[in-house]
Amino acid sequence: MAAEGKGTHLWSPASATVRDILAADWQQQHGAKAILREESLALSPMVFICWQERYAAFAAKYPTMNFDTVAAALNEPTGWGAIAGKPEWGFFKFGCPDPMASNGGLTTIALMGHHFLKKTQVLTTADVMNAGFQEWFGKTAAGFTGLSGGTGTMMREMVLKGPSAYDAVFAYENLAIDYLKGAEGRWGRLQVVYPALNMWSEHPCCLLNAEGMTTPQRDAANAFMDFLLSPAAQRQAVEHGFRPANPDVPMIGPDSPWTKYADHGLQVQVPQVCAPPQAEAVLNLLTGWQRLKNR
Repeated sequence: MAAEGKGTHLWSPASATVRDILAADWQQQHGAKAILREESLALSPMVFICWQERYAAFAAKYPTMNFDTVAAALNEPTGWGAIAGKPEWGFFKFGCPDPMASNGGLTTIALMGHHFLKKTQVLTTADVMNAGFQEWFGKTAAGFTGLSGGTGTMMREMVLKGPSAYDAVFAYENLAIDYLKGAEGRWGRLQVVYPALNMWSEHPCCLLNAEGMTTPQRDAANAFMDFLLSPAAQRQAVEHGFRPANPDVPMIGPDSPWTKYADHGLQVQVPQVCAPPQAEAVLNLLTGWQRLKNR
């Protein structure tokens, strides 16, 4: 897209992290800014999603679910036998979408960096090249299961196949909300756990500085963006578990997913939110991931 600089007028990646990579490439190749107008359409943080029975057993040994305790569970030689005296459950299986194909996977490995380094500020190249982080990251990520292409694909597999596929995954909050009822009717209840450090996926909609775009095309793109931010469109987003980007649209109320599913762990307040990483840091994270998986 950045190489051509034409054809596409509106582009909506899942997060600012992906947007920044395009913007940097575009500037380098065209000597101009990539985006003429940008609006966040809907927000979703990342969450751990577990089968409730498995989560209760996990929490009995590890009171807090985070990337350190997930790593500890993944490294148990006898799996659930050591974790909860349940050898029939096999190994602890944790799902992460492929960072090379998914914003959810990219956000996951970025948050692993924030967790290890205990920082909320922008993740830099120096941060991701930290020797301690690289060693810990390699050992932890080596145990991840599945690596489905997309975050939605992974969540669907979890609900279709049950605990035999995944005991827990790290995915968007809106996917947890979308699948809560379906999961309960197949394998049991899901539990949602918010990490102490999080990151928004804002689903920005970007009007690109496309070569040859006509005035009518630009007007149509702007009108479509305005429609997506309208109260009617934003209320539909809330029904599917997205947090509205239009501040005039409420997300709290008797029919709100955060009210109806509070007993699954859903919460309105999100703990500390980290800034999106530098584009160069992202590229180095992905390079490290590729090298890890090619070993």
